[in-house]
Amino acid sequence: MKNVMKYLWIAMIFMMAVSACQIQEVTPPATETPVALETEPVEPETTEIVPVVPTEELPLVGEDGNMSCTLVGPLFAELTEEQKAQLAIFPEVSGDDWTKGPEDAILTVMEYTDFFCPYCGMAYAELETLIEKYPDDVRLVYRPLPLDSLHPTAPLAAYAAESAGMQGKFWEMYDAIFLNREVLSSLTAEEFTEWLKTTAADIGMDVDQFAADIASEDVINKITTAQQTMFEAGVSSTPTVLVNGRPVGNWQSAYLSNFIEVMKAEKDMVRECPPFVIDQDKEYTATITTEKGDLVLELYPEAAPLAVNSFVYLAREGFYNDVTFHRVYHNFMAQTGDPTGTGWSGAGYQYREEIVPELTYDEAYMVGVARGQAEGSSGSQFFITYVPYPSLNGGYTIFGKLIDGIDVFEQITERDADNNPDAPEGDKIISIEIIEK
Repeated sequence: MKNVMKYLWIAMIFMMAVSACQIQEVTPPATETPVALETEPVEPETTEIVPVVPTEELPLVGEDGNMSCTLVGPLFAELTEEQKAQLAIFPEVSGDDWTKGPEDAILTVMEYTDFFCPYCGMAYAELETLIEKYPDDVRLVYRPLPLDSLHPTAPLAAYAAESAGMQGKFWEMYDAIFLNREVLSSLTAEEFTEWLKTTAADIGMDVDQFAADIASEDVINKITTAQQTMFEAGVSSTPTVLVNGRPVGNWQSAYLSNFIEVMKAEKDMVRECPPFVIDQDKEYTATITTEKGDLVLELYPEAAPLAVNSFVYLAREGFYNDVTFHRVYHNFMAQTGDPTGTGWSGAGYQYREEIVPELTYDEAYMVGVARGQAEGSSGSQFFITYVPYPSLNGGYTIFGKLIDGIDVFEQITERDADNNPDAPEGDKIISIEIIEK
């Protein structure tokens, strides 16, 4: 059950995704979606986490009077010099590239592709879906990487796209080839050339000029040089996809959509540690009004002052209003607290875990704080357990218990935003009222 903000990790650049055309190609089953090897290792999960060491001696409040916390950096943080050196094999976007979408897009997706790679065909459909969903937020950058040892006519397809671009018709030809990829892949070079000429005429090109450009030394050298540069660098897998300059293994639209949602949410994140607003000597309850009814929580300010303070502060600020329960298993727990509904984001800060041995998940309806693998990664996301779950003991702060509204809690819609991001939205929190006595 990891937390909140995911950070892109620069993996070994030469590690190839499972769902890719490589020198020894495996054609994907027609009815199955390939599983990509993600270069971003932080994934929400339900497995046991290494317990943290209680840190009761650490201060609750910093010198500025705010609660002790650390601020979360942006999803796409500045690359280190080492990372820049690793990624230098991938040239930055230039005027020589064919691009689609606004230059100031939130997400720049660069794809090294082979028109006849089956997985590139899948990636094409996924990226088109992404662009259709976020037309103002995505820029697609095409990079040719024809694997002629696997697909003999792939270089010709790349020449054709490049030549079409010289007449302002790159994306029209790009679409035409990908949409007819399965049929075209079985054609001879001569048959494919004739199809290309017919298509060029259909999309309004000068066919004679197009035919000359396909065979021109300039076009062939441009594609060949780009291809050989990647091969020499050890990149021979398609699609190879970079997002904002970082290689990723998962090019599915639902996955990439999460990047956009998190980046949009970042502008509204808290940019300083919250003030310490609770009194540990007082009693606190929270009434969470949901679309299904009310949930009443008893909070534990003495046992978990940081967690309770964060929750109370965010609740009073309206942070949780209209936030969905993004991850719900009736045999485990219901998790919420991410304004993007993806499970990837949070309030913009994190704080240390508060482990009290006397408080355990040995009974149902305990309220805990979601976290990442690293210590001190608790944040705005929280969960309520449906059943006893002792494997969580020692790893996740307990800051309360559900004391009323269990019938409502049992009705919350099951959902898993991590494994099924396209599922209908889950039940939402309308508001949270904090009562202090």
